[in-house]
Order: sequence, then C-alpha cells, then structure tokens
Amino acid sequence: MVKSATGGSGEGLRYPALDALRGLAALAVVFHHIPANAGLSGAGWDVNFGRMVDLFFVISGFVIASAYGERLSTGFPLRRFLWLRWGRVWPLHATMLLVFLVALLALGALRPDLRNDGPLAGRQVLADLPAAFLLLNGFIPSIGMPWNNPSWSVSIEMALYGIAALAWRFLGRRAAPAALVASLIALAAAASPLAIDEAMYNMARGVAGFGLGMTLHAAFHRIPVRALPVMVATALEIATLFALGALLFGSGAIVPFDLVATGLVALAAAGHGFVSRVLLARPFQFLGALSYALYMVHVFVIGRVFDLLALVQPWLGVTVAASRMGAADALVGPDWQADLAKVVIMALCVGAAWPAAVLIERPARQWSRRTAPAVAASTESPN
Repeated sequence: MVKSATGGSGEGLRYPALDALRGLAALAVVFHHIPANAGLSGAGWDVNFGRMVDLFFVISGFVIASAYGERLSTGFPLRRFLWLRWGRVWPLHATMLLVFLVALLALGALRPDLRNDGPLAGRQVLADLPAAFLLLNGFIPSIGMPWNNPSWSVSIEMALYGIAALAWRFLGRRAAPAALVASLIALAAAASPLAIDEAMYNMARGVAGFGLGMTLHAAFHRIPVRALPVMVATALEIATLFALGALLFGSGAIVPFDLVATGLVALAAAGHGFVSRVLLARPFQFLGALSYALYMVHVFVIGRVFDLLALVQPWLGVTVAASRMGAADALVGPDWQADLAKVVIMALCVGAAWPAAVLIERPARQWSRRTAPAVAASTESPN
C-alpha cells in the first residue's frame, strides 16, 4: 500500500494516488464547465463529466474514515474535528465569494445595462449570499444564479463530515454498516424514477458516495486487493478505468458509476498496480495538490475569459466564442479551435489555482491546525 504520514495534524495517513485521482476528477469537471458548441463538447463527449463529483465523495469518505474514524470513535474532540474540516474548506470558499462579489459590483458599475439585482451585474442576487457564505447553499434553493456553483458539493460534504463524526462517536465500528445502509438507500433514491428536487438528489449523491467510501475503508484491511500481484492489480486498474470511461461516455448512471468508482478508489489506495504508480508522478501529484483550489476557482476564471473574449474579439476580427458580457457563452467551431480553446482555458484555471492554493488554502489550513487544540479545549472549560 502506498501511503505516508502527514505529521502532527491528527489527519493520519495519506494515499497519494487518491490525491492524483481527485485532481484528475477536478480537471474533468473544469472541462465539462467550459461551454462549447463544437469539438468534443459539441459531440457530447463530456456530457456526464459532472458525475466525477461523485468520485470526490467516495474519495472523501474513504480518506476521512482513514484519518479520523478510529480517532473519533475513541474520543477525538468533535469540535476540533469540525474546526479542522471547516478550516480546510471554508476560507478559500469565502474568498471566492468575495472575489465574485467584487467583480460583479465592478462590472455593474462599469456597465449598468448588465445589472439585474441592485448594483450587481449578472444573474446572481444578494439574497443568496448569506446562505452561500455559511455553506448552506447545498440545501437552500437559490433565488437567482448560484454564487460559485461548485460549492454546493462542499456544502454537502461539510454536513456529511458532521454526520459521519457523530456516527463514529456513538456507533463506533457499527458506523460502517450504518454508512453502507445509508449509501444503498441514497443510491436507490437517486436512481428512482420518482421525481425528487435537485437539492435532495445532490444530497443523495453525497450520502451514497461518502457512505461507500466509509464502508470501503472499514473493509479495506480485510479484502485481498491489498495483496494482489502487480500484473493482476494493473489489469484490474485498467479494467476499472475502462468501465468508468464507458459510464461517463454512456449513460452516466449513478449506481454503476459509484460502484465502479469505489473499486477504483480501493485499487488506487492499495497502490500495487502500474496505474497507481503512474499517479505518483510529479505532474499528477501537483494536480492533486491543487484539486480543491482548481475546483473552487474555475467557474470564475471561465466566466472572466469569456468576458475578455467578448471585449477583444471585435477588435481582433476573430470569433473564438459566442460571447456577450454577462450573457450565456460558448466556444464555437471549427472543432480544432474549440478544443484548443478549451485546453487553453483549462491551463488558465490550473494557473489561477496555484496562487489560490499557496496564498489562501494552505495558510488557512495551517492556521486551523494551530488553533484547533485551543478550540477543542474551550469546550472543556467551565462556564
């Protein structure tokens, strides 16, 4: 098994191949969110790439179980755990909301014709901002266009951290069977032909993936995947990747996707195959280290690229995108141009993720680690 200690933060073991998988999943989501009427997107190749968020949930359930499950069941302070998780995700999330707010206020001041809600340009409304700041946007329906839409999954994941922590604290080792039952119920709900609203569907996605990840970790030390020969492990990794690809390019159905994703996480965590070893290469690890920042900044970067194209295309006499300031955008053909533009925009997103990770995400995480002992101790102090 490929793993390494993280030091004194209380976060247990790392699985570097899973970091790389998270980075690749984030890149797939970025590709999916760049609108295009030509090239690979025009052909519909990436229509199900948003399903890669479900892989995030499976990885998170496994990693959090590895880092905290046993600790929480034996007395690790709940408040310290939640503070560490909040410090991991909220500062960059809040920063991006402020960036969106400043940008939309500035654009509204420069272009009053683009205003929709008071001084804001665009379709976001100020009434949605408090819920977004508090990471409740995965549960409270938006009035207007969501603020930094990908944060819905972060909102749900924070709720799952709390639910899982309570399960480990009060159920101990029975938390894993409970997680399995919850994930199966959630999968049934998500795949049901009966209509459920978007918030309920997304919550079911989170419970299903996170629960499968928790269940996998509980069984991980008892399943033979950890002792597979290299060639067998490699063959299984390749087969699992092909199955995942077939689902992404096919139906995108949540039940088989989550099950295959769980198998992929198991194989990558074991780290015995050549695919897992390739994921340890520096470019994949770099991408994995930027995965959260990439996920949080990419919608803003994509929107600003299209705004810039709307300004410069008339001057240059070229058409790369059907783009108007504050309106719906899409890259246009020929196919090679749309695909090349997507690659360039993805590179810009990765480039923007690096300073976001270095200047905001990592310092905030270090600060939460430094302050976590005091936060936990404050719950034990007399009133």
